[in-house]
Amino acid sequence: MTDPVKNDKILIIECEQNIRETLAALLSPAYALDVVPSLQNGLELIRDRIYSVIVTGIDTPEIKGIEVVRKLKELKSDIPVIVVATYQSVPLAVEAMKAGAYDYITNPFNPDELMMVIQHALERQKLLEEVKEKKIFQELALLDGLTKIYNRRYFDELLRQEIGRSSRYLQFFSLLMIDVDNFKHFNDCYGHPAGDEILKELADILNVKTRITDFAARYGGDEFAIIAPHTNRPGALLLATRLSDVISQRDFIIAGKIIAKIRVSIGLATFGEDTNDKDELIRRADAALYQAKRLGKNRVCLFCCEEMNNRP
Repeated sequence: MTDPVKNDKILIIECEQNIRETLAALLSPAYALDVVPSLQNGLELIRDRIYSVIVTGIDTPEIKGIEVVRKLKELKSDIPVIVVATYQSVPLAVEAMKAGAYDYITNPFNPDELMMVIQHALERQKLLEEVKEKKIFQELALLDGLTKIYNRRYFDELLRQEIGRSSRYLQFFSLLMIDVDNFKHFNDCYGHPAGDEILKELADILNVKTRITDFAARYGGDEFAIIAPHTNRPGALLLATRLSDVISQRDFIIAGKIIAKIRVSIGLATFGEDTNDKDELIRRADAALYQAKRLGKNRVCLFCCEEMNNRP
C-alpha cells in the first residue's frame, strides 16, 4: 500500500474487520497505511517501521481498555495514538487520553471529523519533530523564557487555530484563565527569585496535569491560560477544579527550605456555548476570573458569574 507521494504513514490496529476496512477506505486516498488485526501485530511493526500516527481500538483480544495505549506509548512514546470508540465507550476513550492517547474518534465515523483529527495530530507531530531536529522553539520565540511553556504570542496563534477548527466542525473548546492569589504579597515576603520559582513549578503542574491535547501558556505576569480542545463547560469545570485542588495541596519548596502554600483563582468560558468570537471568549474567561477574585479567591467560576467552588 506504499505510495511515494504519501509521506505520512498511518498504522491501523483494529480487531473488527468491518472497522478496519472502513478506516482503510476513508484514509487510503490520502495516506499510506499498514492495517493489522491485533496489538501484537502492531507492536511488531512499530519496532521496525516509522509511523506518523497510530489509530487503534481500545478493546483487543489481547488487552482491554487503556492498557492498549500504555503498551504503544511504552514502545513509541512520541507517536500520536488516536483511539477508536463507540458513543457508549467515550468515557473509556477519555481515560485513554489521560493515559497518553492524543485524541479519539467515534464509530460510526464522520469522514470530515476523522480527517480533521488525523490532520491535527500530524500537524502537532511535525511541530514536535522540528523542535527535536532543529531546536527552534526559542528561535521562533514560542516558549516563555522563565516557565518554558508557551508564551503569550504563541498562545494567540494557538487560540486562532482552535477557533478556526472548532468553527469548521461545530465543536466546543474551553479557555481557562488562571491567576495566582496574593502573588504580590508572596514576592514582598520572599523576594522575586522565590516568586519565579513558584511560577516555574506552577507551569510544570499545568503541563503534567492536563491532557496532551491541551495547550498551557503563560499569559502574562502571574497569569496562565489553558486551551482545552473538545471540552465543554462540564469538562472544563472538572479540569479547572482538579488543577485548583492539586495546586492548593502542593507544598512549594523554594531554595530547599521555604515551604509555601499557593492558591489560584480560575475563570473559564466555552467556545460554542458562551460565544463564537475570539476576543469575546477571552473577555468572558477574564470576567469569570475577576468574579472568582471578587468572591474571595481560591475558587473556580464559569462565565455568567456562576460560582462553582466556594472555599474559605
